[in-house]
Amino acid sequence: MIKKNSLIAGSLAAIALLLAFPALATPKEKAPDVRDALKQWVAAVESGSVDDITDLYDSHAVMISAFRQLPVTTHAELVRYYRKVEANPDAKIDIIEQHPRTFGNFAVNSGLYTFHYTEDGEPVTVPARFTFVYILEGGKWVIIDHHSSLVPGGKER
Repeated sequence: MIKKNSLIAGSLAAIALLLAFPALATPKEKAPDVRDALKQWVAAVESGSVDDITDLYDSHAVMISAFRQLPVTTHAELVRYYRKVEANPDAKIDIIEQHPRTFGNFAVNSGLYTFHYTEDGEPVTVPARFTFVYILEGGKWVIIDHHSSLVPGGKER
């Protein structure tokens, strides 16, 4: 619990620094719509291509997944994590709602999504919440932090 709180606190501290020092948040390049970054992530996950998915993440990204107890903190762990997606070609994600915000070269997008996949021949539906934190690099949003958690009660709205 302490480690999880530290990771969340660290992400919030980074955002606070960006807001406190506007020069750090001044865009150096035209930023694409953050919604497009989420669409790219969904398309990559649904394609099942581990390379396409992991190419959307910074090499030092941190992911706290709804499906894994410990944070994913290295690129090698990220690849291993997404191998499960590759093994489940019918994976689908529905975006229920999103709330993108841009702060110069940084952006945050939070909301709700639903995962659909098959396990042991049975369809599974998992409602979850998400937060992606991005940095603008080379004209595209790159994921630096990804947090996903199950919706309490597991019911869609």
